[in-house]
Amino acid sequence: MVSDEKLLSQFLGGEEEAFEALVLRYEARLRRLAYGLVRDWGLAEDVAQDAFIRAYLKASTFRGGASVKAWLYRIAINRAHDELRRIRRKREIPLESAVLPERAESSEAVVAGRELQRHLAGALAEMRPEYRTPLVLREMEGMTYREIAELLEWPLGTVQIRVHRARLELRSRLGPLNESPRKKE
Repeated sequence: MVSDEKLLSQFLGGEEEAFEALVLRYEARLRRLAYGLVRDWGLAEDVAQDAFIRAYLKASTFRGGASVKAWLYRIAINRAHDELRRIRRKREIPLESAVLPERAESSEAVVAGRELQRHLAGALAEMRPEYRTPLVLREMEGMTYREIAELLEWPLGTVQIRVHRARLELRSRLGPLNESPRKKE
């Protein structure tokens, strides 16, 4: 498998197919990352596509200090934050819920699942970007704290603290949902 750096180098050398290979390698990941930040699949598609367009146009500015993956993620994160600022100016926060599995145990489980997803999306949308971004990278992208620190160019301790605080904030926002009444037997 050709490295990301080699593909970018080939693209800069005039091989358009090399950039297409980068897009194929990262498009699903960038869409998922963008969705974790903007909580709207349509907007996430736009953010990911725009991130690739920007990367294409600015490929010659890649410094090589970080990996190509980190560079692409950074572009997508910045685009997502731009969109969130634009949305906030319009006072619209997308709260589209994720698709539920086709087979649910019962209609009550489907309703409860959708309700939980709606609350989770709302809580994430209201969270400050400096907390939401590392939380999404950790929980949805499965990145290590060290990878997140490199990507965001933050100290490792800052990443750990912000993920911890984001989890606490999310837990407090979802508090009533976490405390479901238990049946006494």
